[in-house]
Amino acid sequence: MENISTGLKWVIGIIVTILIIAAGVSIYLVINNYFIRAQEQTLAQTQMINQAEFNSYDNKDVSGQDVINAAMRYKGRPQFAIFIKTGENTEGFYAENTYGAKYAVPSSSGGVLDFTTPGTGVSKTISQMMDIEDDKYNINTLGRFKAEIFRDKNEEVRLIVFTQPK
Repeated sequence: MENISTGLKWVIGIIVTILIIAAGVSIYLVINNYFIRAQEQTLAQTQMINQAEFNSYDNKDVSGQDVINAAMRYKGRPQFAIFIKTGENTEGFYAENTYGAKYAVPSSSGGVLDFTTPGTGVSKTISQMMDIEDDKYNINTLGRFKAEIFRDKNEEVRLIVFTQPK
C-alpha cells in the first residue's frame, strides 16, 4: 500500500511538472509574439524619426542660409550628397563631403537614386560657397532655393538637390 502511495505521488509530481513546463512554454510563445511586434514597431519609429530631419527639405522652398546650414550639417554623413544649382551656375556643383560622395541626380522628380551612376562635377567647401568674389559658386544667403530629396531603394535619403530659380 505504501508503494502505491509513493508511486502515485511520483506520477502526480511528474504530471504537475509537465503542466508547469507546458504553461511556461505557451506563455513564452504568446509573449514572444508581443516582443517581436514591439521590436518591429520600435524599428519603424526609429527609422521615421531618423528620416524626419529631412522633412524640411522635401519639395520645400528654403533660403540660401538653409542651403549653407545643410551643407555644414551633413558634411560628415557617409553615403550622402548635396547638389546645388544657383542662378549663375545652372550646371550645379556638390557641397564638399568628408566621404567624397557624389550621386547623379535622377531624371524624374522623386526618383530612386541609382548608385551605379556616380555624379560628376566639382565639390566646393562652405567658405567657397560663401565667397562673394566668385559668382559661379556663391550662395546668396537671402536667396530662395527649391529643395528636393532623393532616396535609395531602401528609402534612405541620400541626396538633396537645391535649385535656385532664375
